[in-house]
Amino acid sequence: MFKGKYFWGALVIIAMWVAVLIIGVTADGEFMVNSPGGDLRIPVVWGVALFALIGSWVVALAAFRDAPAANKDEVLPPPEG
Repeated sequence: MFKGKYFWGALVIIAMWVAVLIIGVTADGEFMVNSPGGDLRIPVVWGVALFALIGSWVVALAAFRDAPAANKDEVLPPPEG
């Protein structure tokens, strides 16, 4: 059965990572961190990827949450052998 919640959740996660890919390929920006030991340059895509990772986790928790829980009281059949 088609569940729209699963479809839209997966689509949102895919869209976030496609945005990370596009920014990683096209962006020229870098964060500059000046320190006495030398300059540190961090590409912008690392920040975007961090938020995409957090967003993917939150969307996955919301979209794929309704899986049936295993019944703890259910007796399993004996193993064959």
